[in-house]
Amino acid sequence: MYDVIYIDADGTECPVAQRFADRTDAAEVARRVAAERGAGRMVLAGSTHPTNCVCVVHAALPEAA
Repeated sequence: MYDVIYIDADGTECPVAQRFADRTDAAEVARRVAAERGAGRMVLAGSTHPTNCVCVVHAALPEAA
């Protein structure tokens, strides 16, 4: 599962879209949102985040109850 997030100039993460099963679909949303916001876009494997970027990240696993 993949989420799309926007990281603003201050490094604050804002959710854009969640729970895509296909990374290609998440990347398409990231591409559109990045163009709308004038931001870069990328797929992140780790936890180091650039700023002013729309990113595709692995979705957080639900916490066990």
